[in-house]
Formats: sequence, structure tokens, C-alpha cells
Amino acid sequence: MRVELDVFSGRPNPVWQLDAQTAAALSALHDALATGTVWEEPPALGYRGFLYTIRSDGCRAYHGAVRAARTILADPGYGIEHFLIARLPHDWIGLVPMIESALRPRE
Repeated sequence: MRVELDVFSGRPNPVWQLDAQTAAALSALHDALATGTVWEEPPALGYRGFLYTIRSDGCRAYHGAVRAARTILADPGYGIEHFLIARLPHDWIGLVPMIESALRPRE
């Protein structure tokens, strides 16, 4: 499964492949999410979430929600985002503090 970290403007975003076992774990996390109603559009610059595809549906996990083609899913524990942060390729580990900062609750 292909994953993209949507974070850069003007240069390519980090993209990597999940192996079959990790992709199955991500699918299970995704399938366990409840339908949500709140979707916050990502900003034009900075962290804009993770992009992945489940059963031909393009998905964006951003700030505790997942937007798929036909639905919004609630992820109040940021499970998908934390799962993918933990599997970020070593070359991109330096982005983790910025991503985690973006995930902190807003006041």
C-alpha cells in the first residue's frame, strides 16, 4: 500500500510502501473507525495529513479524522496518524516533531 505524507510545498512529498502485514493492520484500524461528521480542511502550508488508499477509495487522515471518497470517519485518538508516524521511513524521521506539534489539540 502506498502512503504519502502531505507536508511539502514546492517539492515532492515523502512517499513509501507498506508491506502486506502493515497494510492489513492499517486497513483494520481504518475499518474500526466510526462515521464522523467533522472535517477540518488542512492548511495550504505545513502538515496536511497522510494519504492512502483502502479498497480503491483515496483517504486523507488529518487531525483526528479520515476523509474518504464518500464518508468522513472519526479518529479522535489520532490512531491512523500515530500508526503512520511510527512507520515513517528513516529518511523522514526529522519531520516527526513538526507533525506531532501539528497534532496537538488546538485552543
